[in-house]
Amino acid sequence: MFSKIMNIAASAMAANRMRINTISSNIANSETTRTAEGGPYKRRDVVLAATDVATKTFGDALDKAALQGVKVVKVVTDNQPPRQVYDPGHPDANAEGMVAMPNINTVTEMVNLMTASQSYKAAAEIVGITKDLSAALRRVSQG
Repeated sequence: MFSKIMNIAASAMAANRMRINTISSNIANSETTRTAEGGPYKRRDVVLAATDVATKTFGDALDKAALQGVKVVKVVTDNQPPRQVYDPGHPDANAEGMVAMPNINTVTEMVNLMTASQSYKAAAEIVGITKDLSAALRRVSQG
């Protein structure tokens, strides 16, 4: 049972680490007007899904719905149009002085970053508590 809990928490930590990295990239590129693909940086978002936990016994099958991990399904690109900002002195300004900027709201990204960080921290705490509980049960069973 403890290994399942550890696997679930580890999957949550890995998924949230990917979310943190993606959100950080969005924030870092919130003013990037030129990319290799052409045009401004496009916001990215991580899509998560529950994963099945392998079942070996009937009891495991009953607990399957309650014991699921998390996995990254894909990273999607936001195809919202860029924001247009008037900045005639910018090297990427068009003839009217408008610059296509990434459609990234840094406040929203910061809230997303805090949520992903808290989720990562909660999963890490579960790992610690599970390790402590497992060690305590081993001590009790030994003597």
